[in-house]
Amino acid sequence: MVEFAVLANTTGVRPALWACVALLTVAVACAPLSLGAEPAAGEPNAREASQSAETPAAAVLGREVIEQANALRRDGDAEGAIALLRDYAPQNATMQAIKRMTLAQAYDDMEDWESAVTEFVGVMEAPGELSPNVVAAASLGAGNSSMKLGRYDAAVSHWETWKIIAVEPQAGTQMAVNLQISRAYKELGQYAPAIENLEAALRIAEEEARTSDQDPKLVMYLRGQIDELGRLAAEE
Repeated sequence: MVEFAVLANTTGVRPALWACVALLTVAVACAPLSLGAEPAAGEPNAREASQSAETPAAAVLGREVIEQANALRRDGDAEGAIALLRDYAPQNATMQAIKRMTLAQAYDDMEDWESAVTEFVGVMEAPGELSPNVVAAASLGAGNSSMKLGRYDAAVSHWETWKIIAVEPQAGTQMAVNLQISRAYKELGQYAPAIENLEAALRIAEEEARTSDQDPKLVMYLRGQIDELGRLAAEE
């Protein structure tokens, strides 16, 4: 279930983004960092990934660095997290991706969305083989940060890439992405694709309302947004 407030607010997809990043697990899709304690949602997991193609000492170091960086972020010290991560040189592609995803989140904390986009795109364009869901999570993040920069075409492109490569995405994440794509198209004055993506989000919301305790206000909200876009399109 996706909370109505998450989908309706202007920050949009970030909660869904880090829910997706939180799936980085053994298959190196997306997962929370867990070294024994319960992880905070949206923090990349280095435990399994760091054990691949690294010495035991390097694996321990990688886990500790990512854990410390996320602890700094939780304490409001994004700059400290970034400084720590800059000094860490991973020995495999997976840990490099986790480092860059964690860096991107720290930059997002600081509202340095240009740097966040750079890190996300770096994961998307990394040489070697990464899990499709790692690249998908990076695409989601790149779209979110591009949206904050007002680069609506780029945001749409990144989110459409996510739609293509994401493996079994959660319904809530799909809904959030469709909403954000619609919002980007609205900013571009392209109402037909904006309505199309809202209708896709509405179909998911209606299904969620039938099968779970999803707040029916979300369905009402989406129908209202579709009507509004229809009026804007008619006025052109």
